[in-house]
Amino acid sequence: MENNKGPSHTETAMPTPPQTGLAVKPTWVEYTSPDGRTYYFNRGTRETRWEKPDELKSPQERDSVWKEYAKDGRPYWYNTETKKSSWTRPDSVVTRAAQETMQSPSTEQTHRPTGQRQATPSEPVSAPTSDSRSPAAPVIRQLSDRSDLPPGHPSARSRPPIPPPGALEAHKATRREYKTTEEAEKAFVDMLERHKVGGEWTWEQALRAVVNDPDYRSLKTLSERKKAFEKYASATREIEREQRKKEQEQRRIEFFALLDTLPISEHTRFRKVKHLAEDQAAFTAVPTDSERKRLFGAYMDENLQKLDDERRQLRHQRIKEATEFLGSVSIGAKWDNTRKQLLEKFEDKMMPILRTNESQRAPMDTLYYFVRDKDSSIDPEAGLSMLDLMEVFERAVSDAERRETKKRHKERDAVFRRERQNREAFRQLLKEHSGQFTPSSTWTEFCPLIKQDTRFLSMLGQSGSSPLELFWDEIEILSDEYYRHRKRLESAMREHDFNMQTDTPFDDVCDFAKKHCDVPEKCMDYIYKQLIIKAERKKEEEEERALRHHRRLLDEFKYALYDLDPPIEPNSEWEAEKQRISCLPEFKAIANDKECREIFDLVIVRQKERALHKTSRRRDSDARKRSRSPAAVDSAGGRRIRRRASEAESENVPDNQQLPCSSDLEEGEMIG
Repeated sequence: MENNKGPSHTETAMPTPPQTGLAVKPTWVEYTSPDGRTYYFNRGTRETRWEKPDELKSPQERDSVWKEYAKDGRPYWYNTETKKSSWTRPDSVVTRAAQETMQSPSTEQTHRPTGQRQATPSEPVSAPTSDSRSPAAPVIRQLSDRSDLPPGHPSARSRPPIPPPGALEAHKATRREYKTTEEAEKAFVDMLERHKVGGEWTWEQALRAVVNDPDYRSLKTLSERKKAFEKYASATREIEREQRKKEQEQRRIEFFALLDTLPISEHTRFRKVKHLAEDQAAFTAVPTDSERKRLFGAYMDENLQKLDDERRQLRHQRIKEATEFLGSVSIGAKWDNTRKQLLEKFEDKMMPILRTNESQRAPMDTLYYFVRDKDSSIDPEAGLSMLDLMEVFERAVSDAERRETKKRHKERDAVFRRERQNREAFRQLLKEHSGQFTPSSTWTEFCPLIKQDTRFLSMLGQSGSSPLELFWDEIEILSDEYYRHRKRLESAMREHDFNMQTDTPFDDVCDFAKKHCDVPEKCMDYIYKQLIIKAERKKEEEEERALRHHRRLLDEFKYALYDLDPPIEPNSEWEAEKQRISCLPEFKAIANDKECREIFDLVIVRQKERALHKTSRRRDSDARKRSRSPAAVDSAGGRRIRRRASEAESENVPDNQQLPCSSDLEEGEMIG
């Protein structure tokens, strides 16, 4: 624990040792911290500790396992063996107050000078005098002489005078009793107010000022008095703080009022203000230069902020006027022409250094805008610059471009809207003539019916879908509608076993549709034609299927003829083989003698071709065998010799008898 911070605490005088003419100061001294905790200070070694030294312990405390501590001014005991704490004093512990009570007779006898005897209970005890030999003298000297206190102890500061000896006993007779704790606390606070105890006082300073007052004993315990004092000190400090704030605010108002009367510009420094106002009462009322600088800085910040806001608003107003002036500028406007117009219009609102009028023009370094004199005509910060005019011109041109773009978009939207309306009108025209065309109708058939209608003429030449595309869209919609009706009619026909043939009358189909399904009459003509086409297609498919089946039977009969055992000879006759062939199941499946006869003739032709091919192959084989004989080899060698001789004669032809060159060819190119 650090003892150099000077906490608010109370020194408790320890029992004095036997007197030998002069009081002996104890080695360890007991103190109380502001939170009520007790600590001990060694005068010789300057050591501070929370635990009670052995020199101050009684024999019972030295032998006891219970150690006494304090938390928030409330004592508790800790057992060093069981490691347990208790707020209740154990029975084996004898408190320090009881020890002092038990030792007080011997102490008083020890402190009494020679020749005096101890007073009996029947004799009154005289009040202590200021003589140094009285028992109170060492205590008074101990309270007054504090050179041996810990460093930073608050009692070493300047404090109220020590009350004279015997004053405490004299005031005990005038002590008043209070019914409630609130009344006692109020009396204690009133006592502090009477003695003008300040909020910055320590408890030791207040104790020396009020200890002789009868109301000091209005509260019973020390902790209650210190708690009431802390509460009073906190409230007093708050009141003093509010009072200081009010005084500072009043000084600030007076100082600002003084600055308003001085010729201050936005470039003024504090030393100039100090030179101008050092004799003024409002200036000297501020205690220090640092506080004056702070107030001057706050004043300048506040006024410069206002000045910046005013300049900004004024510039915005002038820029707005210039923008309104250029509100009708066109996209093709040039800066050179527009600049001349702006300078002529806003001559008096430009920066003074940019003005063409010599009477209004001023150098930049001589222009000062005083906070007190709001003359915007000479304020360089509030005037328009050439860059401002250029930005206004750019925004005006951009606005003109946006207006032109918006106008084009509006015209385009109007065109789109008109074209959409024309398309809707043409669709309505198609719906009106929907009964005059069918899904099989063409544009060349329908166009002559509407070519004089204004709704058709308005569609010509516009973008988007053309009349032809819209017509085909309508044809597609109509086809889907007719298809749904046809499907419903076909489903009803399958359900009621109505067989649609290619020669089914139209009236029969209409009667069936009216009876079993609700098909519009306008659709019946087209649906009947579709059903006839579908029936014809179905008939053709069936015929094709039957023809393929018959061809397959003929092929099977032909393969059966090839597989006969014994096989058919090339010179066989139909009449001779008919009895054997008629037993074949393939012949019975065809059941047509003419077709079977034709297949038989084809087989005979194929057999003859095979026999002829076999004979030819045999002849060729014999010829190859004869060519490999010796006579054939000699004749072949003679032919080779004659061929070589003829080639040699052609190579020995003279140069003048070679083929001539073509005069029409390039040099070096021969006729091939």
